[in-house]
Amino acid sequence: MPYVRMCARFTVLIVWTAFIAVLRVSVWPMVLVNERLDRRLRRAIVRLWGLIFFRAFGARVVIEGPKPKHPFYLVCNHVTYMDPWLLNGLVGATFVAKGDITKWPILGFLSKALHTIFVDRSSRRDTVRVNELIEHAMAMGDGLVMFAEGGISRGLDVEPFKSSLIQPAVAAGTPVHYAAISYRTHEGCPPASQLVGWWKPEPLMYHIRRLLRHRGFTATVRFGEAPIVGSDRKELARRLHEAVRALYEPMP
Repeated sequence: MPYVRMCARFTVLIVWTAFIAVLRVSVWPMVLVNERLDRRLRRAIVRLWGLIFFRAFGARVVIEGPKPKHPFYLVCNHVTYMDPWLLNGLVGATFVAKGDITKWPILGFLSKALHTIFVDRSSRRDTVRVNELIEHAMAMGDGLVMFAEGGISRGLDVEPFKSSLIQPAVAAGTPVHYAAISYRTHEGCPPASQLVGWWKPEPLMYHIRRLLRHRGFTATVRFGEAPIVGSDRKELARRLHEAVRALYEPMP
């Protein structure tokens, strides 16, 4: 049964992702006519992709608190590669992500096609370019999501937030929304820290196959009641970290 479940779900994931890729390519020429409209269509496509993709893993989603409205700037914790698909299905966001994702097969192409902003973490100068892209995306009506810990954590706690990429929000006086993501597995399954979390050095496809074999899990997203505004990026990063940490439910 686990093997059949894995094969069925994996087929759904591949077929659905291929459909989304074709759909995105078909509306891509719209950017030559109206970039704002192209981005609006992209947000609708990415929500559609995230909703089905995430639920193909047998996931149940619990939402607490008000979801931000576009355009927005949202920071949250990061415990697994599932986080972007979860948030995409909920709010249709543009993500700031590490540049090596562009090398992933299929997902790398789709990420670029869906206006993901990639960061070269080996270059400190790249922050200026990324900040300009963030400002432009928000001007076009996008919602920006930043995993402010700077990488995937073990899920035991919320790691301190990096302040550098919060600078565009500070410079523009933009309120920053926040959210905490946590996971719980179904009875009889391994704990979420082992099954859903991806902090151990293991291949992505190995982790996905293992996750698909099990019954599923519950993802809880707790949105903050009100955004936070700050004039100093380090102080704002500290306040956001404390707010997310207060909402977060650690994975055992």
